[in-house]
Amino acid sequence: MAETHAISRPRALSDYPGREADCVAALRPAVAELAETSQDSIVAAMGGEMTDDLLALARKAEKAGWRFEEASDAIEKLAREYEGAKGTIFD
Repeated sequence: MAETHAISRPRALSDYPGREADCVAALRPAVAELAETSQDSIVAAMGGEMTDDLLALARKAEKAGWRFEEASDAIEKLAREYEGAKGTIFD
């Protein structure tokens, strides 16, 4: 997985209102890039599976201060969002 996008840190170490949305926003550029390079990973994420690329991304998010579980949830949400947006092109 190319590591061209930095993942921003959460505003606080503990839970806070909007933390989930912040995590999604922090991972959006990296997931978009992954969608361009590894469609299999996006399909896997939609099914709740973690490919090596997805695991590496979740671990990178963890190093930035996000919990692994919240990063994984954000990746799955973004994969579904990406696929949904892609489908609207043809609607």
